[in-house]
Amino acid sequence: MPDDVKKAAGIDKIKSWLLSRFGDLLIRVASAVVLVAIIVALLWWGNIPFTVGITLIVFGGLWELYSTFSRHDYKPAILISLAAACAFPILAYFIMGRDEQDLSWFTTALALYMPLLFISCIFRRGSKSPTSDIAISLLGVVLVGFGLAHFVLMLHFDAWTAPFAIIVMVWISDAFGYLGGSAFGRHKMAPNISPGKTWEGTIISTAGVFIAAYVLQLTLNRAWLSMGVAMELAVIVVIFGPLGDLSESMVKRELGIKDMSSLIPGHGGIMDRFDSMFFTAAIAYYFLRFFIFKI
Repeated sequence: MPDDVKKAAGIDKIKSWLLSRFGDLLIRVASAVVLVAIIVALLWWGNIPFTVGITLIVFGGLWELYSTFSRHDYKPAILISLAAACAFPILAYFIMGRDEQDLSWFTTALALYMPLLFISCIFRRGSKSPTSDIAISLLGVVLVGFGLAHFVLMLHFDAWTAPFAIIVMVWISDAFGYLGGSAFGRHKMAPNISPGKTWEGTIISTAGVFIAAYVLQLTLNRAWLSMGVAMELAVIVVIFGPLGDLSESMVKRELGIKDMSSLIPGHGGIMDRFDSMFFTAAIAYYFLRFFIFKI
């Protein structure tokens, strides 16, 4: 066999070994890098592109959620709920520019949505459980639409830096948790809900978030982001990020599925990628609003 053929065969063997051992990790990292780049680009382009991006994430995530439940014989009010959920980031854009952020528009939107939701489910035929359909519909609107809209509200604080810092810390948490759990995970955190989540991964994830907070505080160099505030935001991320992840995992386990979709290579669907942000965005916003910027 010629030397060049042997060399090519050896290279192919190495590639096969690397892909078999690290293929999923490489795909996951590459997808995460692309997503981070997209988010950074949207923030850099301005408030409107970022709002449009968050609205599309809300729409795509809820389409996944409602479609998944529909395949399991539930009948959520898809169209009215998609409209209501996407209204939250759009309303947030108009609220965001005001010195005193009046969130009564959020409650008004919810007040209008609720009776329309019940009317939609009351007069629908073929539903095995209208109450469950209402609960599923409302869950998506509040969890995804209301939750992620707070990233848009954060733009008021200091342009792009507030949502950027939270998003980076959440994704660092996910990445370190995945790596730590894959390498050292032994003790399951909630085996009946998320078999892959371990206490070892959570500990490594926590360390990664605090390191990320430290680096962000130094590099962003913003007056509002003191070292104390950075560490407090890290605490919010390490508590509510995994809670969001476990909450979505609970829904998936009940439905007997691994991922909401296969849209994002290595991550599953939009819901699977952004689940750690649903609670974190809202809690971080209210912390910054009432305790840091005091609006």
